[in-house]
Amino acid sequence: MSKKKLNSTNTLNEYYLDERCTLNKVLRIVGKRWVSEILVLIKLDVSRFSNLKESLSGISDNVLSNVLSELVTAKLIEKEIFNEVPLRVEYRITDSGLALVKVLHELCNWGKENIPYEIRIQPTSYNTKVK
Repeated sequence: MSKKKLNSTNTLNEYYLDERCTLNKVLRIVGKRWVSEILVLIKLDVSRFSNLKESLSGISDNVLSNVLSELVTAKLIEKEIFNEVPLRVEYRITDSGLALVKVLHELCNWGKENIPYEIRIQPTSYNTKVK
């Protein structure tokens, strides 16, 4: 994986926007693919990697691992490693993660009330008409 150029216009704009508004940082975390689904599953006590993988059709091991690491770093979930054979790892949602899930549910409800159904059911990449 390539490293991000620290002096690129895009990176500088990102830093500028992050300084102006914390919401930009929040959206950068929750706007990533799989984040909301993983948070909700962990809230519902799906706490092991293999169970999360089974519940998320289409996610790769690498992506799941990366998202879990990012959520741990953001302190939205906690990771507990049990010294057993075989090694057992479990994830728990933090108070901060619970508060975020509540906000995500409110955003979802807002979307249901304010985004027309026809637009909600279209895949995001289907913004252009197929000829």
